[in-house]
Amino acid sequence: MSKVRSVLILFTFVGILIYLSVTGFQCASAEVTGAKVYMQRQDWVNAEKQLLKEVENNPKNDEAWFLLGYVRGEQKNYKGMLEAFNKSLEISNRFEKDINNFKLKYWVDNFNAGVVYFSRFSNNRDSVVYIDKAIESFKISTEIIPDSAAAYKNLAYSYLSKGEIDPSVEPLKKAIDLSHEKDVEAMKMLGKIYYDYASRHTMKFEDPSNKRDVKVGMAKDVVQNTLGEPDVISKPEVQQPTKGRRQTRPAPQPPQPEKWIYSRYGLTLEFENEIVKSINFKGEKYEDGGVTVALDSTEFYAAREWYDKAIEVFNKVRNLEPSDEETLAFLSNAYINAGRSDEALEAFRASVEAQPGNKYFHYNYGVLLLKAEQFEDAIREFKAAVDLDPNYKEAIYNLGASYVNWGVKLKQQAEDLALKQNLEEQAKYEAMAKEKFKQALPYLERLTEIEPDDIFIWELIGKIYANLGEVEKAEQAFKKADELRNKR
Repeated sequence: MSKVRSVLILFTFVGILIYLSVTGFQCASAEVTGAKVYMQRQDWVNAEKQLLKEVENNPKNDEAWFLLGYVRGEQKNYKGMLEAFNKSLEISNRFEKDINNFKLKYWVDNFNAGVVYFSRFSNNRDSVVYIDKAIESFKISTEIIPDSAAAYKNLAYSYLSKGEIDPSVEPLKKAIDLSHEKDVEAMKMLGKIYYDYASRHTMKFEDPSNKRDVKVGMAKDVVQNTLGEPDVISKPEVQQPTKGRRQTRPAPQPPQPEKWIYSRYGLTLEFENEIVKSINFKGEKYEDGGVTVALDSTEFYAAREWYDKAIEVFNKVRNLEPSDEETLAFLSNAYINAGRSDEALEAFRASVEAQPGNKYFHYNYGVLLLKAEQFEDAIREFKAAVDLDPNYKEAIYNLGASYVNWGVKLKQQAEDLALKQNLEEQAKYEAMAKEKFKQALPYLERLTEIEPDDIFIWELIGKIYANLGEVEKAEQAFKKADELRNKR
C-alpha cells in the first residue's frame, strides 16, 4: 500500500500564555481566578474542577467554558474540549480566534504524532501497536478540525497499511470531497478499492461450488438433484373424451414435452421420456447444447455494481490526468468486467480522436479492440502507439499478440472447415493463419532485443516457428528459453 504522504507540521503556540498575561485575574469569580492559578502551575485536574463549579453556577460564562476547553485539551480529553469550546461560542464569539488557534494546535499535535507512529510502523511492520496509534491520532485530528483533507487521507492510508480496507473507504471519500475531487492520489486509491471489491464478488460468483452443469440427455432426477425443484412445471394436457357422443379419432399429434422452468436462472428445460430434450437459457451455451448455471447470481450483480463505481472514479481521474497509464488500464478492465465493452470502446475511441499523439490512449484502445477480437483495428492502434514510442514494450508485445491471436482464430476456423469436409476453404484459412503468424514474428523478435532474458517471449517464438513448420528455428528458440530457465 502507499505510504502516508504527509509533511510534519511544526507549530509554536503561546496563545494561552499571552491570554493569561493580558487578562490576569481581573473581574473574575473566585472559581475562575483559582482555575487560572492552577493553570499556571499546569495542575489541569484541579483547574478543571474549579471551572466545572463556575459553569455549573454560571452557565453563561463564555470565558469559563473557553478555559475549560483548553484545560481539557491539555489532558487530551478532546471530545470534552470541543464540547466546552462550542458552549463558549454559543454564548459569544469573544474567544473565537483563540479557540480556532487552540484547535489548530491540538490538530497539529495529533497529526504530527500520527506521522511519527506511522513512520515507526513502516520501519517495524511487526509492531501493530504503532499503526493503531497512528490511526487513533489521525482520527482525533479529523474530529478536531473536520475539514482537514490531509488528516482523512492519512487516516485512510493508515487503515490500508494495516490491511483494513473497509474502514479506509469513508475517510478517502471525505478527503476527495474536501479536495473538490482534485486529489488524484486519493481518487485512484478509492477506485482501486472499488475494483478490488468487484473482483472479490466476481471470484465468488465464478467459484466452482456456485456452478452446476446441465446437459441434453440428463435424466429428470439428476436435474432435480442438481438444481432443485423448478419454479414452474408445465405438463402436457391430456384430452378427455366428451360424454354421450362418439368422438371421431383425432389426427395423430406429436407428444407435447414436459417443461421445467427455473425463473431464477433464466432456464427452461424440455423433457421427453424423463430425459432432457432441449435447453432454453439466457446465457451462453456450449456446442453440445449444455449450459453452466450459477446457483446464486447475487455476487454477479454485486460485482457489476462495484465495477460501475470504479468506472465513475477512474473516469474522473482520467479527466485530471489523461495520460496516466495505470488509470487507463484499470478503467478499460473495469468496463470490460462490467459488461460495458461498447461504452469502453466508444470512450477510448473518443480519447484517441481528441489526442492522437497520446500513445497510452492508442494502447488502451488497442487492448479493448484485441479483447473484442477486432484484430485489424487493434493492430492499427498498437502500431500508432509504437510509431509514437518505438520502445513501448507493452504495445510491441500486444502488436505481436494481435497477429498471433488472429492466426489462432483462423486456425480454429480451418479445423471447423475440416470437420465439414470443406477442404478448399480449409486450405485457404490455414494459409491465412500462417501469414498472421509470420507477421507476428518481427515484433516478438524485437522484444528479445529489448528484453533478451524474457523466457515467455522465446517460448512463444518457438511455438510460432513450430506452427510454421520451421523446426530448426523453433528448436533454437526453445533452447534459448531453457538456457534462461536454468540460469534462474
